[in-house]
Amino acid sequence: MSRAACLSLSAALALAVFLVDVLTPLEGAVAVLYVVAILIAAKTARRNDILAAAAGCIVLTVAAYLLSHDLKAIASPALRALVSLAAIGITTLLALQNRAATERLAAQARLFDASRIGVIEADWSGLRSALRALNVNRDNLADHLARNPDFVRQARPLAKITGVNPALQKMVGAKSLSDLMENPGRLLSEGDRSFPGALIAFGRGEPFYEGETELIGFDGRRVPVLFTITFPAAADGDDNVLAFVVDITERRQSQNALLAAQAELAHALRVATLGELTASIAHEVNQPLAAIVTDGEAGLRWLRRGTPNLDEVAAAITRIVGAGRRASDIVNRIKTFLQKKPAQPDTLQIAEIIAEAALLVERELSKDNITLMIETEPDLPPVRGDRVQLQQVLVNLMVNAGQAMSQQSGPRIVTLRAGATENGRLAVTVQDTGPGIAPDHLSRLFEPFFTTKRGGMGMGLAICRTTAEAHGGTLLAESAPGSGATFRLTLPVVQGNATP
Repeated sequence: MSRAACLSLSAALALAVFLVDVLTPLEGAVAVLYVVAILIAAKTARRNDILAAAAGCIVLTVAAYLLSHDLKAIASPALRALVSLAAIGITTLLALQNRAATERLAAQARLFDASRIGVIEADWSGLRSALRALNVNRDNLADHLARNPDFVRQARPLAKITGVNPALQKMVGAKSLSDLMENPGRLLSEGDRSFPGALIAFGRGEPFYEGETELIGFDGRRVPVLFTITFPAAADGDDNVLAFVVDITERRQSQNALLAAQAELAHALRVATLGELTASIAHEVNQPLAAIVTDGEAGLRWLRRGTPNLDEVAAAITRIVGAGRRASDIVNRIKTFLQKKPAQPDTLQIAEIIAEAALLVERELSKDNITLMIETEPDLPPVRGDRVQLQQVLVNLMVNAGQAMSQQSGPRIVTLRAGATENGRLAVTVQDTGPGIAPDHLSRLFEPFFTTKRGGMGMGLAICRTTAEAHGGTLLAESAPGSGATFRLTLPVVQGNATP
């Protein structure tokens, strides 16, 4: 009904009540019916219309009383008039309060619609019934759901979507709310783990659940999102579960770009490190080549004897084959170290990683008269990670230690230790006898582009720490000026002592 129609109807009704009150002998509080006129005027949702209707009704009530009665005695007609005025006043107040509440709700609805945060309103009462039917203690719910994945699959359709805002519809490319309500489970992939987590939180009576997942758009796009699901108190029922969803596509793209840039820097660091270790590489490859020449000449001498000693020739050839394979392994390891390849996690023995890294830096350290000592506890558990990346971390730490001592006149010792920690992890420490690290430098040591070396890139230690954290470990530095520096790399071990 239009505003003009509402006001016309309200005025007509008020006039009708006035005429009945004045012209008929009815003794009841006919003027109370003015409240209907006020309620009709309130449908316009305008404050001035409500106040105008109320004022008109009050004037008509007083006028009707004055026309029908005198003021000499206050009797029942006066009381009925006062009751009518009170009813008009109360109705007007309630109409104004209702209008204010309606405006607040409208403002919230506009905010709900205009927000870039996706909002989903859902009814989880069906899920509550399904969880109760399981008759499982809330503390054991997670284990039960892990053992019964079919229940989780069957429970998904029970989370009925009752409303979404435009931001959510746009996020997933839905044309209407009905598209989402017909098949709410299609928003999540089969391998999604966010729903089981939310179901466990809901069953345990937690007030909310937060996480990160990917929504499957109606066009097949995967939309990475952060979400928070709020569960109402038990007294409020389960039909008003709200999920707030934030699209983090741009953030994910930025993270991927950052990881790609980090991989480029890691590759550049490997190339730079390899350039510094060229002499060591040449020395390492030269050893098996020299052995091949020596064993080949020995084999020829045994063949040229008057009576060839074929056993010695066979032994020489066997040594030649072994030396050739060793040279091939060295070249392949150097190529792998240099190549820009993604991480290849494997089960590794830390003693082998240390031995390979030590071979790479042996020549670099020996040219500065630096002694490398390796102390490895026996039977250490294996770790899981990328061989080249872990090798790069140790190479970088040992080269840094050697460079820190290259100009000092005292003992030059790099000690590399590997052992198990008290909390069941594996620790590798690289300790030097150099001048140590200044206290004001120690706190910034792992910051990107911070360096104390002339011509340094300032990325080596930053990448080393990132690599350690990517393997689930940590990299820390300790130093007292004048007492050398110690870098401590800790890594999680493979459970069950599996071997590579």
